[in-house]
This record gives sequence, structure tokens and C-alpha cells, in this order.
Amino acid sequence: MSPEQASGKEVGKRGDIWAFGCLLYELLTGKRAFPGETQSETIAAVLEREPAWQALPAKTPTKIRELLRQCLQKDANRRLDSIADARRIIEEAQRGWNRWRVAAVAAAVLALVAIGAALWLRGPARPADRSTWVQLTKFPDSVTQPALSPDGRMVAFIRGPATFAGPGQVYVKILPDGEPVQLTHDNIAKMSPAFSPDGARIAYTTYWDREFSWDTWAVPVLGGEPQQWLKNASGLVWTGPRQVLFSEIKMGAHMGIVAAEESRMGARDVYLPAEEPSMAHRSYLSPDGKWVLLVEMDQDHLWLPCRVVPMDGSSTGHRVGPPGGGCTAGAWSPDGKWMYLTSNAVEANHIWRQRFPDGRPEQVTSGPMEEEGVAMSPDGRSFVTAVALQNTSLWIHDAKGERGISLEGNVADPKFTPDGRKLCYRIVREAPNESQWYRDAGEVRVADLESGRSEPLVRGFQALDYDISADGRQVVMETADGEGKPRIWLAPFDRSSPPRQIPNVEGGAPRFGPGGEILFRRMEGKPSMEGRNGFIYRVRPDGTGARKALAEPILLLGDVSPDGRWLLSWAPLHGYGPPAYQVFPLDGGPPILMGSINFNWSPDGSSMAIWSDVGAIIPEGRNYLVPLPRGHALPRIPAGGFHSEEEIAHLPGARRIDADAVRPGPSPDVYAFCRVTVQRNLYRIPIQ
Repeated sequence: MSPEQASGKEVGKRGDIWAFGCLLYELLTGKRAFPGETQSETIAAVLEREPAWQALPAKTPTKIRELLRQCLQKDANRRLDSIADARRIIEEAQRGWNRWRVAAVAAAVLALVAIGAALWLRGPARPADRSTWVQLTKFPDSVTQPALSPDGRMVAFIRGPATFAGPGQVYVKILPDGEPVQLTHDNIAKMSPAFSPDGARIAYTTYWDREFSWDTWAVPVLGGEPQQWLKNASGLVWTGPRQVLFSEIKMGAHMGIVAAEESRMGARDVYLPAEEPSMAHRSYLSPDGKWVLLVEMDQDHLWLPCRVVPMDGSSTGHRVGPPGGGCTAGAWSPDGKWMYLTSNAVEANHIWRQRFPDGRPEQVTSGPMEEEGVAMSPDGRSFVTAVALQNTSLWIHDAKGERGISLEGNVADPKFTPDGRKLCYRIVREAPNESQWYRDAGEVRVADLESGRSEPLVRGFQALDYDISADGRQVVMETADGEGKPRIWLAPFDRSSPPRQIPNVEGGAPRFGPGGEILFRRMEGKPSMEGRNGFIYRVRPDGTGARKALAEPILLLGDVSPDGRWLLSWAPLHGYGPPAYQVFPLDGGPPILMGSINFNWSPDGSSMAIWSDVGAIIPEGRNYLVPLPRGHALPRIPAGGFHSEEEIAHLPGARRIDADAVRPGPSPDVYAFCRVTVQRNLYRIPIQ
């Protein structure tokens, strides 16, 4: 890579590719790409709308049109890599194009390379100086989700690996130098601790995967037995004396924000996502009590940008923060003039802020570390966040022992080719976690296990999900188009031709099914509690013959058995009941209930790796490899699914593997796995 290319790549990471796209559009059309009469209208246009592509001059070359679309992707990870690439595309398009436009665009490219301007997403104008950060905890493992007491003298947090719901314990610490005190001692998944207005209690969310139950518990700060408080209430925060804001399941997995008294009297909806089963998980009331900053997932359980809605529930508000990134936590400054949030819009998870109501997103922290959670100090001069160094590397175990396949970057979705000679995986921005319900776009790579060489399947092609055909000749991948809609592409494994999009298909989570068909999940119906659901469809590779594969609604699509007869899904029980893992026969018949157990098959279907999400039954970082009886795609499953780790451990031939993301290979002694290294502690960061 040349110095110019390296410089261009770094500029692109800060959002300057987006800025260049906006400038190029204006040079060509004489109009702004995202017009608005007010700043708030402009921000809404940036976050939610596409430029008026029809305004481009009729003679604009196809390559320039495509360049613009690549620059103005909402998802920063899917934009053009560098300004150097933009220069190359423009030079290729010069022939037959108006010379003055070429000169103007070339000048714009040179200017952006020279000054590194970002017109729409600001980098840290006053970077948070790491030398001023104050470390508050010194654990050897991981602490997450900080919450400050109303007087700022205590901090509560979850000691555990998950930055969302996962196994861990609630702790409290008197600042600055008190000893951390453990308040809970159980194996229930937890998240989102919050202090009561008098600082005497800490409320926290528990999650029971077997029943899809999100409940609020409370524990005294001075110690005592935790007590269950509110059923079907998560992410609870106090908004005043005896007044609370929390998330509530409405139907299936559809979750909205509710305001109520502590007794739940006077409950009313503040915000409900339009599409079932989207979920609004966390909420934060503005100091004046008029607005709510909230965190939500879409219908595929991918994190969306944060949203601001009126407290009176009169509208669905608008998105805030950097576009193209998932937002997982937020906070208000004490004067209500700033919103702070975490977002992965630029590489990893960092802290951003945005002036309320009409400011532009500004990145507060940056660098190789990641920051999660924002707890604002009462004086507004600092905030507390969990700072981490983490990495997920890919390894393989075989007869020769263990060896690393990909040690740099974060790895997701390892899958063997059917012949077992190659191992595919994706490189993503954030380290994946079994308790994190989101997917991150990443390049699919192919590692030759004999030579050790690894290379991209399609360089620069960012996939949200993928699968390998039974004959090992094709890979099917999911991407998001310029409007955020899921699209499906096919690529030959031997790279003999470029990827091609399956026409007339809008859907995600593609899997190869029986007869070479593609299975995928598609949303259908109207955006309402009653009508809109995800269903599994099947389609031929040429886009013809699309039809529903299962009558039941499906929330998440898992593995398909190598023989194409069985499909693992996370789906509601009995239509709109609580969701659970179920195995559906594709040739008809009732599903088999697995409970909270997730799994994947080996390439030849002779074994499977079993684990449980959010550590519900099997602790995180632990899998079981289970051989399957000849001619059977499943082991013997107890009625109602697995209820304990012991039931799985006692399956014939079961082996415990202490690792993450285990994927069985072509023989019993071959499997891939991930090693996750993370150290996360709390820091106080002064606000510049």
C-alpha cells in the first residue's frame, strides 16, 4: 500500500469519504445531497433518506454514479475504502465526460486528500486526552454497563463479559478508592443497573432465555437479598420519585418503552417500534422531562442508531448519532444540551455526542480501545465508561494440535468447506459475543488449511451473513443496499466470475437448502403488532420460484442440516408465544423444541456443536461436540427441549470444549474455535 493509499484509507475511516460524496454530488447537480430548511431536517435527511439521484446530469457516467452511491452509504463499513480509489474511478471515467466537471472533481479530490475535511461527521475536534482518563476499577477480566448514583459518589456495574445481557454479578463501589462490593450471587443473565433517586437501591434487568423473560430485580446498596420487582420490565430507570421508564414485551418479541409509577399504575406507551419483532431496550429521560433518548434493535435484532422521541408519545421522533452505526447506550448532559451515546459507526465502539436538538454527531473517543456505556456525572464535567482491549482470533484443532488461522482483527462465523480443506470466516469491526444479538458486516475470507494462506473471497465485499453450498462451489451472502434493505448475492468459490445479485429477492440470513435452492428470511405484512412478521422463503438461484418454505413466523434463522431436511430457527411458540429454538422439518411436520439451546452441524452432518445463548444453560465460552447416530440429523432430545447442561453432557460421545464459536469439522478430531481476549475496566473521562 502506497503512502497516498494509506492516508486515503485513514481519511475514509473518519468519514471523509462521506464528505467527498456530498461535495461531488453538489458539484454535479448544484444542489445539496441532503437538503433541509433547518438543521434538524438536514440531520433527518442524512439519517433516513437517499439523495435525489434523478437530479444527476443525464450524461453522468455510470462509474461516477456508482462512485457516489459507494461514498454515500449509510453504513460507514460499506463505503469506498479511500480517496485514492475515488481518484482512480474518476480518472477511468474521464473519456467522453465534460472536461470542466473533471477538473472540478479532481480539484475536490486533491483538496480532501490534503486537508482531510469531514463535512458531515466530525472527528474528535477536541480529542479526549487519554492522559487525563482516571481508572476507577482494576479487574483482571471484564466489567461493563456503569451507572452513577444521583450524588455521583458511587458507581454500580456488571462484572461479566457481556456488554448487553449476559452472565455476571452486580457490584457497587464508593468513588474514588472504595473496595468493590458484590451484591448478587446467582447465575442469572443480567444487564442495565440503575440507582434509585435516593441512592439506596439498585435496579437491574434479568433475562431468562428459556421463557424469554425480561424482568426487573432490585437489591439494597448496603447489601441484602435481591428481590424480583417487575415482571416483563427491562432497562428500568427512575424518572422522578416513584416514577419509572422501562421496556416491555408487547407480543412475541416486540418490545417498546413504557412510562409508569413504580407500582406500574398509570402505565402508558412512550414508543413502540413500527415493525414486529423490533425491540427498544434502553431509554434515558432528558433533564427537562420532555424527551427520551432510546436504544433499539430492528426486526433482525441488529442494533440501530439511537433515537429521540417525545416523552408524551406524540410521535416516533427521529434518529440521532452517526448514521450507519449501531448504538447501544446513551446519556444526557445535566443541562440537556448534549446527548452522549456509544456507536460503532467508525470501526469499533466509541463515545459520540450530539448537541440537542439540531447538532451534528461529534466523535469524543477514538483509537484502538473500545468504550461501552455512558454514565454522566451530576456536575456534567465527566462521564464514566467501560474501556476495553479485546480481540477474537480463529484457531483450528486437529490431529497435530492447535494452531492459529487468523490472529489479527475480530473473527466471526467460521465455517468449513464440505471437503474440510478450507475454512471460511468473516473479519468484522467488533469482537462478536455469544450474548450479543447483532451482526456486523465484514469481508468473507478463505483460509487454505494445508498452505495456511488466507485471502478474501471477494475483496471489499461486506457481508452480514453467508453460507457455503453442499458441493463447495458457491457462497451465498447477505448485504444491505443503499436503502438498508437486505439483498442476497451468489459468488463462485473459485472466483471464476464476479458476485451476482439474486434478482427480485429482498431478504436476509441466506442458507443453501435442498435441491440447490436458497432459503432466506423475508419480512411481510404491514408494520403493525398484528401483521408484520418474518417468514422463511425458498427461491431458485436465478430468482424464480420464490415461495414460502414454512407457514410459521420465524424471528432468526439458524443452521440448515447438510442433507437439507432440517432448519434451526428461533421462533415464537404457538404463533405469538415466547420465542425458543426449534428445529423445523422442511418436508412438513411439527417442529422439535430445543429450548434455549443453539447448535450447528458439521459439514457431513455426522456431529454438531451445542451451546446456549446468554449462558442460559451452558456458561459462555463452553461448547459441547456431540456425535450423531448414523442416519440421524439430531441427537435424542428430551420432551420440551434441553433443560440443563447435564442433559447435554450425558449425550453419547459428548465432549466439552472450553472455547467460543466452536464449529465441527470433517472428522471428530477436527474443529474450529475462537479465542476471545478481553480486559475491560471503568474509566472516568473529563469532558473537554
